[in-house]
Amino acid sequence: MALGLHSSRRNFLVGAGRFAGAAAAVRLMPGSAFAAEAGGAYCPPPSAWSDLAKAVKGGVLRPEDPFFADVCRPNNLRYGATLPAGIARCSRPEDVQACVQWVKQQAMPFAVRSGGHSYAGFSTTPGLLIDMTKMAGAELLPGKDGLVKVLGGTLNSAVYKQMERLGRTITHGRCDSVGAAGFLLGGGIGFNMRKYGMASDLLRATELVTADGSHVNADANTDSALYWACRGGGGGNFGINTSFTLETRPAEAVTVFNLTWTDKLPKVLKLLLTELTAAPDDFGSKINVTIPSRQEQCDKVPVSVSILGQLHKSKMTLKEIFKSTWEWIDWSKSTVMEDVPYWAAQDFLVETTFPYYYQEKSSYMKAAEIGDEAIAAMFDWAGRMPATSMPVAFKFFQVGGAINRVGPTETAYVHRGYDWLFSIEANWWRPTDSALLIEQALEWQQRFYDDVNRRTRAAGAFQNFPDPSLADWQRAYYGENLAKLAQVKKAVDPAMLFTFAQAIRPA
Repeated sequence: MALGLHSSRRNFLVGAGRFAGAAAAVRLMPGSAFAAEAGGAYCPPPSAWSDLAKAVKGGVLRPEDPFFADVCRPNNLRYGATLPAGIARCSRPEDVQACVQWVKQQAMPFAVRSGGHSYAGFSTTPGLLIDMTKMAGAELLPGKDGLVKVLGGTLNSAVYKQMERLGRTITHGRCDSVGAAGFLLGGGIGFNMRKYGMASDLLRATELVTADGSHVNADANTDSALYWACRGGGGGNFGINTSFTLETRPAEAVTVFNLTWTDKLPKVLKLLLTELTAAPDDFGSKINVTIPSRQEQCDKVPVSVSILGQLHKSKMTLKEIFKSTWEWIDWSKSTVMEDVPYWAAQDFLVETTFPYYYQEKSSYMKAAEIGDEAIAAMFDWAGRMPATSMPVAFKFFQVGGAINRVGPTETAYVHRGYDWLFSIEANWWRPTDSALLIEQALEWQQRFYDDVNRRTRAAGAFQNFPDPSLADWQRAYYGENLAKLAQVKKAVDPAMLFTFAQAIRPA
């Protein structure tokens, strides 16, 4: 499951970056009676599928049904070959409960999905795909001071439309096809996060179906440990979330911008990373250093530095915020739109994406640790990229502000006290890029990541950018909160019904 900026996935046609966050996970029942020893097929009898179809109001799709392949296709095509045995299309909590009971009875692996944007393919499975997209919608709770209830399968696009109708906003992403659940459960980043905090900081309650089939409500007063874990503990670890109650804020006019530099790039990047940390909390940004594709390099398209973002009403102007880099902007490739109604401004920032092949690696940096030597190394690595048919980028999502005014153990989202969330991507297209080239690109990505992290003393990794190649993912994602998360896991799912390659294990 996942929501808005779930980060978002980048649309390479416009060279954009993604914000972020991530879908729920593959669940594998150990010792499945129906798992073929060779080939991994799961074959419950036809009567079992009939029973499930009767229990799930939203219906069940099988491989022979029309549109089956369209419904099960993930955003990251690296995992597109893993096809489910069936898709349960849940439209109410009772459907989810029926699925949980069914997979236990059938010893069937399963995955939960809304947007399908899990970077590591944790929303794919050879078993039952629990599709949440029919459980969609967002509504203002009467008399609750701007609290909005978002259903567990809602995509960003629906959240945006409802928030616009209400004249409200939250910390949200840019990618309109991302699902709300994974985005919120892993933290949730966006241009409002320095002003309002992580999206999970705005979560006031959540309903979820747990491993025993119960449908529970967790908030600060009821099941408070589970509520704490759902504010950054990652999608797919503790149950299947069917709704989220969020604190919203008034949607007010903002200035939006997309600025590009084509000269003095190392100096520009260093100044941006150091000077922008002094910007007011009203300012949100993402820096993109874009490395051209193979064809673009043949066409002499150079590496560029760009920054996308927004500024709420502030005492400081953009020119004052950008200080010494303002005069070097390439205005032929840049746009500033001032005092734009909030949701119209998001149309400028929105990202429309398509499925492709990718891997993302992330870490957290403090501006004071990013020296000239590290900047030089970044551009050196950029020049050594084994060019594929798609551009790639290394990016810096600006954190700080309200995020850092919450203690690292107050919620499960532990990554407080940093200035930048860094990420480096590898992208490719199977029909065009060879297996050897892909292997070289992934090796380049790992070496770039390791070297830059060492030079900047970067730490951790963003759980909404799950990385299947990350060695110590437990500590990287959850840090000092891992022990408490494991205790919550033991309390609600001691047998690990909800499990996948990077699932939290019981204490």
